[in-house]
Amino acid sequence: MEEFRDFYKRFKNGTITENDYWPLWRRVWDSCDYFTTYFEGDISKRDNALGALFSQHAHLRSNFMTPEENAKLLSLPDHVTLFRGGQQANISGWSWTLEREYAERYAKSGATDNRPLLAVVSSLPSAAVLAYIDKDGTSELIVDPLTITIETGDYTNITFERL
Repeated sequence: MEEFRDFYKRFKNGTITENDYWPLWRRVWDSCDYFTTYFEGDISKRDNALGALFSQHAHLRSNFMTPEENAKLLSLPDHVTLFRGGQQANISGWSWTLEREYAERYAKSGATDNRPLLAVVSSLPSAAVLAYIDKDGTSELIVDPLTITIETGDYTNITFERL
């Protein structure tokens, strides 16, 4: 979390150049898990902070991804079905996947309440996907959770399944 703390401090101070911003943010993203812990469990603070980070220099956001990941993002169909595994406390989040099985495994391995949960969002406009990351052949799609629940909620089908 130290890398995120340093990056976020530099972000708030405005000391990251436009050209350095996205590659640096990607390195930090890849090195950190559970951003909510940085915000002491406050999901609202997490979402506001990550929303601001992903909105900065949006015209250069493609620099967050490799050329191959960019190509995969651009090749998504107009609407996608995404999956997120977790538990009640963390089902709302930024990282989603196209692979149901991966989300199910993640939910089952990380549900400290022994009640794994799978969120399924169908018919999400692919324009809502902020970035595509390829993690050893598994997709990680970054989507602002507020976009799923508020802005596109009327246009998508959101279901939850106990595993």
